[in-house]
Amino acid sequence: MLAAGGALTLSALAGCSALDGLVDRGAQQVLGTTVSSPSAFYPGRSPLAGSASSASTDGPAGGTRAFRTSVGDIEHVPATVQVEGREFDLEGWSTSGTTNGQDYNSSRSNKPRSEWWAGPDDDDSDGDGYGDTLVAIQDIELGLLGHAVTAAGAVERRDRDEATVSLDAFINATTKALKKGDRIDRCDTDVCGTTRENMASAEENARAARNAVDDGDWDTAGAELAAVEAFVLSDIELLDDELVERRPGRPRFSDISAYMRAEPTIGERFTVCLPDAKLPGDRGSLAEELTPGRVLSYFAASYEEDDRHTPFHDRYDTGCCFDYSNDGCLRADGPVSLHRNLACQTILSAKLDTYRTENRGITGDSTEDGAVVSGAPTSADTDGKCVFVAGDGTLREPTSLDSWGSPVVLDSDSDDDGLLESVSTTLVCPVAVTPEDCPCPLPGLFYVRRIVHDDQIIFAGGWMLDEGALYEDSATLLFDGGATEVASVTKADVESDDLDSRIVEQFSRDRSQYGSVVVGGEIDDADDVPDALAAVGGKKGYDIYLHKKQHPESDDSGSSDGGIYASVNALDAPLVHLAGAGKLSESEKRVATGRIETGVINSGEEVDILGMGAEK
Repeated sequence: MLAAGGALTLSALAGCSALDGLVDRGAQQVLGTTVSSPSAFYPGRSPLAGSASSASTDGPAGGTRAFRTSVGDIEHVPATVQVEGREFDLEGWSTSGTTNGQDYNSSRSNKPRSEWWAGPDDDDSDGDGYGDTLVAIQDIELGLLGHAVTAAGAVERRDRDEATVSLDAFINATTKALKKGDRIDRCDTDVCGTTRENMASAEENARAARNAVDDGDWDTAGAELAAVEAFVLSDIELLDDELVERRPGRPRFSDISAYMRAEPTIGERFTVCLPDAKLPGDRGSLAEELTPGRVLSYFAASYEEDDRHTPFHDRYDTGCCFDYSNDGCLRADGPVSLHRNLACQTILSAKLDTYRTENRGITGDSTEDGAVVSGAPTSADTDGKCVFVAGDGTLREPTSLDSWGSPVVLDSDSDDDGLLESVSTTLVCPVAVTPEDCPCPLPGLFYVRRIVHDDQIIFAGGWMLDEGALYEDSATLLFDGGATEVASVTKADVESDDLDSRIVEQFSRDRSQYGSVVVGGEIDDADDVPDALAAVGGKKGYDIYLHKKQHPESDDSGSSDGGIYASVNALDAPLVHLAGAGKLSESEKRVATGRIETGVINSGEEVDILGMGAEK
């Protein structure tokens, strides 16, 4: 009665009341495995010593921080298959959870760029050139805000050297911007007049703050800098109002700054688990039916002015035969249809859009440990709009998204008892992301890979904020070091008092113990990477990015002389998978996943393991 890995076949279920009379012997032989069980990213032990269990944790030095995926949702998402004129469900499960930060502006140069949000049909030219002038002025203001934020953080830390450098950079930039005959001086509108006055006032406050820093009067310096920020933010909001009126749909950078100062959603992870079932006739399998193009279409449509379309404005061949219905849900021809939560793009709380990504691509390179990729402007030397990333360090831009390519087939004698059969390459693409609690779109990076485990297919992925598009001297780095490790847990494991140890002992890589933790920190040189960041991505990856891709240069405005703030995410982060799909009823699975609320992590941390319950 049991298929490999403990999954029930249809013949074993034929007597159940729910299926009684609906499935004949021919259909049983065609479909095979029909059950699945929930899986989720392992949240991981923090690579920062002595950290607490909060979603965002300050590290012991260098401003290094760890961000853990929060508690999330579990949903039953069965797939419907047509067999011989009949329809029935294949059991499916999804899990999801968000990653949140705290005051992202505090450690980054807060200078959002406009390059990431344009769609293929957008035209920035407004004929009279005034809009371009406003964009240039706002770009100056955003740079000033970055200097002010950095100076304020340095004053709070009583860091005289950093505060002095940032304030000098602010003063130099305002002096240059207000120079006679330059762009702001030549603009004679009321908006330009107001920004000139505010910029001059902000410069006076910055000079006063600079003097206060020299005198060690930190309270006065902080107060002067608060006035500086108020002037700059007022100008950015004024320019937002004018530009959005002229170019509807443009993001408001004042809203972005305010959002990033609170507790922004900076990422989200999901898994979708379905049976590795065969399809009727010569259709192959459910795994083959769910091509990268179709999976991407379930999460990131192209939100064009007339309607939703397939991802990236039909740039790629997504594999045939699907579009979006009037209510925005994916509609596909063929024997398989997925649950409404997937078809209508509600697995993730954020809205992902691949239309406004015309000016962003993916760049990366191989390392000794795998591959590292990041977002980049298409004007740079990118590897493609979308890229397949492999753990052996290879990168490939697809000509179409109709296949996952050659999977990594794992040794059946592994510690996983042969349950983990194969892992695909990872699809990475730029997206525009609007988190549920955000008033505006943000630049992001979407990623997903397919895993075959225990006669089930698991699609594991998510999105991260693309910091390289949002901040100067910042980057989101995605590392892939090989196949996803999956820890199988049983009911007995779930009910034990050493669940976390039982999970970690199944991993062969040391860094798998850090799970899906996102680590952020400053990197001044590739030879001096903070240990916490190296634990997630390896030092070789930073060397590749800093020396071959970033090429930052210092200038008179006080820009970085080579350092960046990097947020690091592992594409090969391990999973936890509830074992015994065919032995447990749906209610038993819900009870089991409900009990997988907390696992004891080192230093007494308690974290959610499958994203099912409140963090303790």
